[in-house]
Amino acid sequence: MVCVSLTGVGKALGNDQLFEDVTVAIESGERVGLLGRNGSGKSTLLRLIAGELDPDDGTLVRSRGLRVERLDQRPALSSGTVDDYFTGDDDGRVRYRSFCTQLGISDPAAALGTLSGGMLKKVAIARCFAADADLMLLDEPTNHLDIDAILWLEQRLADATNGFVMVTHDRAMLDSVCTTILEVADRRVYRHDGNYSTYLERQADRENERQSAEQRRVSILRRELEWLKRGPKARTGKDKGRSARIAGMMADAPESSAEMGALPVASRRLGKMVLEIEGVAKRYGDQTVISDFSYQFSRGERVGVIGPNGSGKTTLLDVIAGRIAPDRGLVRPGETAVFGYFDQTGRRVDGRTTVLDYIKSHAERIPVGDYTVSAEQFLERFLFPWSMFAQPLELLSGGEFRRLYLVRVLAGAPNFLLLDEPTNDLDIETLRVLEQYLDEWNGCLLLVSHDRALLNRLTDSLLVFDGCGGIRSIV
Repeated sequence: MVCVSLTGVGKALGNDQLFEDVTVAIESGERVGLLGRNGSGKSTLLRLIAGELDPDDGTLVRSRGLRVERLDQRPALSSGTVDDYFTGDDDGRVRYRSFCTQLGISDPAAALGTLSGGMLKKVAIARCFAADADLMLLDEPTNHLDIDAILWLEQRLADATNGFVMVTHDRAMLDSVCTTILEVADRRVYRHDGNYSTYLERQADRENERQSAEQRRVSILRRELEWLKRGPKARTGKDKGRSARIAGMMADAPESSAEMGALPVASRRLGKMVLEIEGVAKRYGDQTVISDFSYQFSRGERVGVIGPNGSGKTTLLDVIAGRIAPDRGLVRPGETAVFGYFDQTGRRVDGRTTVLDYIKSHAERIPVGDYTVSAEQFLERFLFPWSMFAQPLELLSGGEFRRLYLVRVLAGAPNFLLLDEPTNDLDIETLRVLEQYLDEWNGCLLLVSHDRALLNRLTDSLLVFDGCGGIRSIV
């Protein structure tokens, strides 16, 4: 039974046309993964399905009595306590409290304003599941979650009897819980039956077929052009029709879709002394997040950082970057160390600043290997066309701003990267390119992530936070 159907739907936000003539249906109980590049309209599509936005063209029909619950990419949590955040009936509140406890939130009277970003995300997830809706719309549900919470979420979705549409960069979760993939591309929405692995296999098959067809077209066109080069007397009487077919074949050349190329690997040389941390401690009120931590980094070292939400992982990066001071202890960076800090928020920016000015305020020219490129050329490498240069930051999607922020960090040619949950909000294409870049990275890397595959691929050792201030190193 169809629970949501879109017929000929179009939608624009400002001057940006996101969808044209979209026709797709979602079945009751269907498990849908929603894919697409940053800025392609995935979050907007979820808001259309939820009834928070109306289509500009076409029709969107929801089955009568359909209960829909949407988890926002960045939940706007009001003031008050954890218990205040749920506003449903008594049965729902029992479920909500149970889910909060399972996710490690044991105090329903805790003020929302005191919780970390990961804990706030857990509260929002608990409320979404407690609503027991017919259709859940989940926008990047794994962002900011620790590994235990991600495993909990994966199991809940695997066991769910209700349907969901989920936007996520977590490829393992897409593969394990989704049975349908909807792909947003070229202002359309394409349906692919099967999980993420099946989608990739069919995508590879389609690309092979496209390449074979293009090779055949080029081969035929080469022969036809040889015929066309002959003198008029050497050609048959079908000259006019054959010439027209040649012109048609030349016009049929497939358009090359814009793809993000390999990120330029450029960094400053690191000296022997990289970074030394001695006896660092930090606490917030009664909570100790770092207790007497010492560590010495060597050149080329790749260290992953894991631990529960709110355990102090971001605090450690902030201390190293000099954004906050430790209560005691010393942080000694080497003279040649140049830090590039890709944090979770992108720092506060004026939303009226344009895309180009945001990069130019950091660097007019950017080193790329043995040469430099302009800020405009660097942006184009990251799929920011000229048409976006004058666009205010406030009009970018969350993923687009994260990609732009990554551009700005790399533009400084750092030799020590501090990455705090770098996979949050980035589309899968950008993630693949970032992984390749970090594979070739020859500087130091300190990576906070709950992406198990990313940590296994890119790090040689781990710093494990225990949630009580202790940090142990595992090689």
